[in-house]
Amino acid sequence: KPPLCYDFSNVATYLDRAEVRAALGVGQRKWSDCNHVVALGFELSGDWMQSYEKKLPDQLGDGVRVLIYAGDQDYICNWLGNQAWAQAMPWPHRADFAATSPVPWMAGGKQAGTLQSSHGFSFLRVYDAGHMVPRDQPANALAMLHAFLDGEM
Repeated sequence: KPPLCYDFSNVATYLDRAEVRAALGVGQRKWSDCNHVVALGFELSGDWMQSYEKKLPDQLGDGVRVLIYAGDQDYICNWLGNQAWAQAMPWPHRADFAATSPVPWMAGGKQAGTLQSSHGFSFLRVYDAGHMVPRDQPANALAMLHAFLDGEM
């Protein structure tokens, strides 16, 4: 059984190929999905998960658009909890954001989620996706990225 909530055995198989190891210059080292020694180094240096929730209001106030997205099948960071904090986050347009209703979000000609947006802040619920939206819904994730970068959300 894989150590993570997703099966990345195809990645390990690819990275274990002799020509790939040679191209990467890693010699006989084996790939590891979760290397706790490496992770600990990041943690101890302060390069670990950060909460940006308190920084978002200032960014939004400065005109920086923000997109929060969550897969509706994600049990690690569930979409309901993410939507709740997005709606409760204190910022100048909180009431406007909370007053908007999620609308269907279309990707590839079909409904792929729901989108709630106001004043540069968007919350997107992506259908049929878990914790790793780009892995579960690659075409929709790419459409999401393009829509955000193009200012369509």
